[in-house]
Amino acid sequence: MSHLRREIGMLLALILMGAGLYTSNHSFLNFSNTGDLLRNISMLGIFAVGMAFVIITGGIDLSVGSLVGLTGVIIAKLSSHEEKCWGWNLYLGIAIAMGVVLLIGLVQGLLITKLNLQPFIVTLGGMMIFRGISQTICESGTLSIGDSPLANLANNGLIMQNGSALISWPVIMFAAVVIIFGYLLHFTVFGRYVYAIGGNREAARYSGINVKRVETLTYVISAGLAGMAGICYASYIGGMEKGVGQSYELFAITAAVLGGCSLRGGEGTVFGVVIGTTMYQVIYNGINMFQWVHRVSPTEMETWHIPTEWTEWIIGGVLVIAVALDQIAHIVHARRRTLKVAETLPSPAAQPTAVST
Repeated sequence: MSHLRREIGMLLALILMGAGLYTSNHSFLNFSNTGDLLRNISMLGIFAVGMAFVIITGGIDLSVGSLVGLTGVIIAKLSSHEEKCWGWNLYLGIAIAMGVVLLIGLVQGLLITKLNLQPFIVTLGGMMIFRGISQTICESGTLSIGDSPLANLANNGLIMQNGSALISWPVIMFAAVVIIFGYLLHFTVFGRYVYAIGGNREAARYSGINVKRVETLTYVISAGLAGMAGICYASYIGGMEKGVGQSYELFAITAAVLGGCSLRGGEGTVFGVVIGTTMYQVIYNGINMFQWVHRVSPTEMETWHIPTEWTEWIIGGVLVIAVALDQIAHIVHARRRTLKVAETLPSPAAQPTAVST
């Protein structure tokens, strides 16, 4: 119930934020900006959902950004007919790329669970390794997907206007991810195991849950959804280069935390991730869209925009505030629970005293 209240509060905050941005600049909700905003929300949201599975178990996956880039690089290298590419069948290239990232997720999961290595170290090393592999494949340049059918994925979809879609295919893919993985997390035994591991790993192990298997599968899910997002980004950009995917893991963590996923594990919902991802992208887009028109003289008006240099510290500040609020909520909840326990205990005055003979 507390999660629902938190998500409703975040949703109301998101609505107020959107209303404020629309008031400052009506272009915020025009066809072009809304279509771009929905597409960006969807591409980030796809692998933010995978990140949420890992975070709920109490882990972290810093390699997802590099896997987004690696997926696109492999697809471009194998299936593009441009120079330095091999020109294979597109669907074969996608299948190989997805197979590679799923295998990577499995290997990282096994390193963490079987060898008891720290998730932070394993995925940090993976982030650097896979980014280096992408740079090697690209030869520190750019790989274009050319006129591949993949180029139409991100820009086409439903409700087209002037060559752009309001509901692009990545939006539809994100909706499918939310439905499938929302059901998996909230309505299956596997999902209950994920929460149990994040809540108390030792208790989950003693209750008979195969902790290592479930935790490994969360890293496979995270890698697979990063690969799906990589397909979308390759289509949207029209090619891949060494910088694609850099810092994307931080965006996914921010979106998940804003949506209510606790970094201590055991908390979070897919619906919350949708809200958190939307809030992140609205803040990012709003920094560019917000404007304040004020009068500087009886005949002259001036428009003030948020400097783009403020982007990083604004988003970082929002993240710190979200984590602080999560910690405050835990402290308040713990105090209430302590008070309830204290109320159920008999007072010292009510306890019978021993009668001396």
